[in-house]
Amino acid sequence: MAGDWLFRIGSFARYLLRSGNTLGYGIHSPHLFTIARVIVPEQAQYYCFGEIEAVRQELVRRRDSVSVVDYGTGSLIRSKGERSEGIKTLVGSEGGKTIERVVGEVARKMLKSREEAQMLFRIVNFEKAQMIVELGTCLGVTTAYLAKPRREAEVWTFEGSEALLGIAKSNWKRLGISNIHAVQGNIDETLETTAASWEKPVDFALIDANHCYEATVRYFDVLAKKATEKSVFAVDDIRRDKEMWRAWEAIGKRDDVTARMDLGQIGLVFFDKHLPKETFTLRV
Repeated sequence: MAGDWLFRIGSFARYLLRSGNTLGYGIHSPHLFTIARVIVPEQAQYYCFGEIEAVRQELVRRRDSVSVVDYGTGSLIRSKGERSEGIKTLVGSEGGKTIERVVGEVARKMLKSREEAQMLFRIVNFEKAQMIVELGTCLGVTTAYLAKPRREAEVWTFEGSEALLGIAKSNWKRLGISNIHAVQGNIDETLETTAASWEKPVDFALIDANHCYEATVRYFDVLAKKATEKSVFAVDDIRRDKEMWRAWEAIGKRDDVTARMDLGQIGLVFFDKHLPKETFTLRV
């Protein structure tokens, strides 16, 4: 909608004005400074980047269609005014909407960018995360980046669409990844029950599903119960619209949240009580 676009433009303009190119100067915590100054802007190509990006490019070139059930805010549905041949049909489905989309269109429009996914890889690697949770698998490219740093780590990923998850699993098999646990179904119905069964704390979480205030805050609440002071959570699309920005602000007011990093598209959340309760806005 026009209001969402206007908000997004204005929000990113304010972000550019506030962020500058400090790359972490003014951050006194050595841990946060390293993330801001070294991990986020790093350009090195790790061993697995090439093979994962080769999978991405094959997905982008695919012209076959896939029927997708979307339980969220309709991110897989054409927005008003969008011209795309990728959407073939739109029909009702119990608990969600079923959309037939071209796989290549999903890959181009819905996957994390190469830069974002590789940044998340570096953060997971730097934090030595052993228990990783992703809400919103899509085609599994970002999941692969989260799983590759450590084979012994557990990666739990949640996806509403069985068809998308099927493609993701094929991609992981091709990449030789065997440490991913995939949960298919409406995240509103599967997350809390699954999280209750985890014996390990969540070291890293990526919240990238059902982009609205209520769902984002609820998902954060569930995962935060499994967090420790060393956990790092990433919230995607914080400037998508007013609802997502409100969710990002609400998360910052929580008693268990201390420092945050505003990276424009993605926000990082920290729980370490030794860190200041402050938001650092960084240009990436």
